[in-house]
Amino acid sequence: MFEIQDDFEVETDRLILRVFHPNDITEKYLDALNQRSIIGLTEARHHNWSRKKAVEFIVNTNKPSESTLFGVFLKSDDKPIGNIRLFNFHKVHMRAELSFLFYDSDEWGKGYATEAIEAVIKYAFDILNLHRIYADYYEVNIASERVFSKLGFQIEGVYKDHFWLEDRFVDSVRVAKLTDTFL
Repeated sequence: MFEIQDDFEVETDRLILRVFHPNDITEKYLDALNQRSIIGLTEARHHNWSRKKAVEFIVNTNKPSESTLFGVFLKSDDKPIGNIRLFNFHKVHMRAELSFLFYDSDEWGKGYATEAIEAVIKYAFDILNLHRIYADYYEVNIASERVFSKLGFQIEGVYKDHFWLEDRFVDSVRVAKLTDTFL
């Protein structure tokens, strides 16, 4: 029902999104996965990322009808800049969870995350027929807050002291977006 084909590809004005595979791993990707300034507000921060560990994560994430990791590439030169993951698909309730990591800090602040996530949401609603997409972010992650707000996600609740971040607990903010139409 929610199976995303391996040859999936979506283009936006500036980006190409396709299923992310181990052969898409670059040195910049591996380096970014181990930089606190890039992954410090994600759960990826709990790992030391080697190529082997990254390959395992990608293979385990790309499970038909369960989870898909999309690579986000610049259309101009096919440069990989981020990932978006749809996972925790629920066929009865027609929903999925979304997470993202834009790891090329040279490309931050250019609207790529918003553009790419908007394309994934459109695909999820129009092609996969999902009714709801939800996500969580650390309350201190202002960049994620801005992206979700721009895309029309609504705050549904807050999990108090949900994450241990360096020397304190921080809240987790739950956001969601519903499709405008129902089957």
